[in-house]
Amino acid sequence: MKAAAKYRIHRTIAIIVVPLLIISTITGFFRANQKWYWEEGYKKKKHPSAIIIENELIPVSKLAQEIDSVSKKKNKYQEITIQTENNTLYYKLTTTSKEKYLIEAHTGTIVSPLSSQLASEFATQYVKEKSNFKSCVFLKDYVARKGKETKQVYKIEFDNKVHSQIFLDYYTGEIIEDIDDNRQFGIWMVRLHDYDFFDSKRIIGSIVGISIILVALSGIWIYRFRNKKKKENR
Repeated sequence: MKAAAKYRIHRTIAIIVVPLLIISTITGFFRANQKWYWEEGYKKKKHPSAIIIENELIPVSKLAQEIDSVSKKKNKYQEITIQTENNTLYYKLTTTSKEKYLIEAHTGTIVSPLSSQLASEFATQYVKEKSNFKSCVFLKDYVARKGKETKQVYKIEFDNKVHSQIFLDYYTGEIIEDIDDNRQFGIWMVRLHDYDFFDSKRIIGSIVGISIILVALSGIWIYRFRNKKKKENR
């Protein structure tokens, strides 16, 4: 192969790889210093509830009977927990078939699936600053940033300076995602760093890795060719 062709191959591969390496370097810097824009308390309640239990709670056995009546089948339960949401106590029951029910602990009222009003009230707990409610939209097939399965969720938006968006489970009010302008920037930095686009993260990453190897090998190839040529000219 002629020398010009070798240089052309090496240069072409380098032109492709160098911009990608620059992107990796810049985004890697932002990932290493994410405290600038990714505040603590991700998916944590900024206004946690605190209540005093004065009245007796509804027995779990009675709640189970109510769920059986609503679902019209005899359920077996995998997990039963208690949680507070906006100064109200709730039971969360998960069946062995992965169905989830949220029930007011003092009244026995099943609130699953959540109303948009109740979901909006739950969402305010996750917004740091006092914010005006903007919208609440039901999403049937939502996939969280780090999730794989589709979920039914409410997307609640707030009118504040960082445009907070809270995604809550349609049945339990559990937070699925917590997004604002700062975190959106961080997510894009991660995606750019990982070349995570078009569901081809591994493919693009592999292409970049192979290209770097090819640049190195073609550089060695050219170096050896030039040394050999120098020796022949002596």
